[in-house]
Amino acid sequence: MMELKNKKIAIIGLSRTGVATAEFLSRAGARVIVSDTKTAPFLEKEMEALKGLELDYELGYHGEKSLAADLIVVSPGVPLDIPFFKKAREKGIPIISEIELAYHFTEGKIIAITGTNGKTTTTSLIGEILQKAQIGKVKVAGNIGTPLIREIGDLGQDDWLVVEVSSFQLETIVDFKPDISLFLNFTADHLDRHKSLENYWLAKKRIFENQTSRDMALVNFDDQDVMKAVKDFPGRIYQVSMDKKVNPGISLVDNKLVFRAEDREEVLINCTDIPLPGLHNIQNVAFAALTAYLLGIPVEIIRNAIRDFKAAGHRLEEVCLLENNILVIDDSKATNPDAAIKGIESFTRPLVLLAGGQDRNADFTEWGRVVRERARVLVLLGETRYKMREVALKSGFPNINIHIADNMKEAVEIAAQNLKPGDCLLLSPACPSWDMYKSYQERGREFQDLVKTL
Repeated sequence: MMELKNKKIAIIGLSRTGVATAEFLSRAGARVIVSDTKTAPFLEKEMEALKGLELDYELGYHGEKSLAADLIVVSPGVPLDIPFFKKAREKGIPIISEIELAYHFTEGKIIAITGTNGKTTTTSLIGEILQKAQIGKVKVAGNIGTPLIREIGDLGQDDWLVVEVSSFQLETIVDFKPDISLFLNFTADHLDRHKSLENYWLAKKRIFENQTSRDMALVNFDDQDVMKAVKDFPGRIYQVSMDKKVNPGISLVDNKLVFRAEDREEVLINCTDIPLPGLHNIQNVAFAALTAYLLGIPVEIIRNAIRDFKAAGHRLEEVCLLENNILVIDDSKATNPDAAIKGIESFTRPLVLLAGGQDRNADFTEWGRVVRERARVLVLLGETRYKMREVALKSGFPNINIHIADNMKEAVEIAAQNLKPGDCLLLSPACPSWDMYKSYQERGREFQDLVKTL
């Protein structure tokens, strides 16, 4: 176990993760320095949460106090290419993530889930199945919202941590080793942070880095980038496919999810019992069901948990049904083109689509093709609105059906003017929200509030 008492540890980034890490380290007797580029007036909420703890602060910059630390714990939102980290590496100061720190202080078994899309749904569903199966204490944490460091206490060797892990968190692991790793899919995202698709893939691939022959990897057989990541995996590999019959693993066959291993075969669930829309959600359910099945959880418990499952908000969330049978869907969590494509393809109704947001240099080419085939009206807002308009036009989408809005209120008003009986009004931005909102949740809430006034 890592020794913390009297160790000088700098936390870089006073986010939700930074606050949780500071609390843990302070209780463990470490000498904690908290550093953030924001100044105190912009960190009132975070500093209030840490009131009463003996902490040293370095705010407005990362400087000499933090560079005098024995160890640096970096919050996931802080990019690793800033000059401060170059100086820290030159001084030989170890730099780790919060999930790496947490790993050293838990006896619980770890199921870690990564991928470009579907992580939160899959993580939540695995957690619910395990909790219903009562196979020990089960905690759900990580990128899903609750820092892992908050959930590691009071867990024994028969207990489970179900952890959503992002590429940002995996960049700075050292020993972090899941018992079971899931790599759901891989498409371009976060290129503003990782600079290249290769760097992004290498960060994701690290989920398998420390696993051994005793561990398991569950991977998407239909995704070449995912399969390439487990080429030299030493443990047991189980595959998930929506296109092929895989063995060992789980396949979509005749609208059923079927497990196969050698000569054994069992139907885990009929897809008509899955309450979530879209083929991508069938795939998410397949990963969760396979994980539970490999842990020996009875099939009936798996089925019941899936039937009862409700996804977190803003993920193809049905908001309401307006007059004239107009369905309103909030998919604000679709923060990249691939996620938006999956949302768009989940509906057969004519679509009035709201899209656009922060520009992170994403490639919208495939999104444009799908929009041309699936949407009737396109309303664009945010930093990317003109870029996405050009992509839609190049794909053959009629200019007369493309509208530009300066804010969500205007976007919803334009959409309302173009709705016809039986349409689906879909918010699926294909972009992050940070150009106009603090989070995709805030974006989704404003959309929902506005459409409920129609």
